[in-house]
Amino acid sequence: MSKLVRVFTSSTFTDTTLERNALMEDVYPALKMYCRETHGLDFQVVDMRWGVRDEATDDHMTTNLCINEIHNCQKLSMGPNFVVFLCQKYGYRPLPSEIFANEFELLKRTLKEQSENIQILDIWYLEDLNSVPSQVILQPISSILINFNNKVCVSFFAF
Repeated sequence: MSKLVRVFTSSTFTDTTLERNALMEDVYPALKMYCRETHGLDFQVVDMRWGVRDEATDDHMTTNLCINEIHNCQKLSMGPNFVVFLCQKYGYRPLPSEIFANEFELLKRTLKEQSENIQILDIWYLEDLNSVPSQVILQPISSILINFNNKVCVSFFAF
């Protein structure tokens, strides 16, 4: 039997800063001590606002990383494993990193019928010739925006 309580914390980052900081500073240390001293359990928190690397963002893997961590918490934790804060913002809404080719063509045809410019879709999504069924894959940000991972350029333009 697991001796671990591992909790994934989910919310938008900007409108829960105070709450998350209070949890990290006051609540989680007390819970860790309570779990250890009262029940002999280890208490862990997964908070992705400190754990998503630029490379994951570049490759559009943020959502997959979070889902994998949620699955890890569900698998490893003997008790509660997920906490969500619902606030005023919708949060991160990523583009799909993979789309079936037939759905992608339907999307493009529909947009074209509505007189929308679809050129950007063909820039960002490329067909994966090895996938069965056929898919298009969202390209890494740095493959289109060359300086995306360049910290010197980013910090230079930060206001």
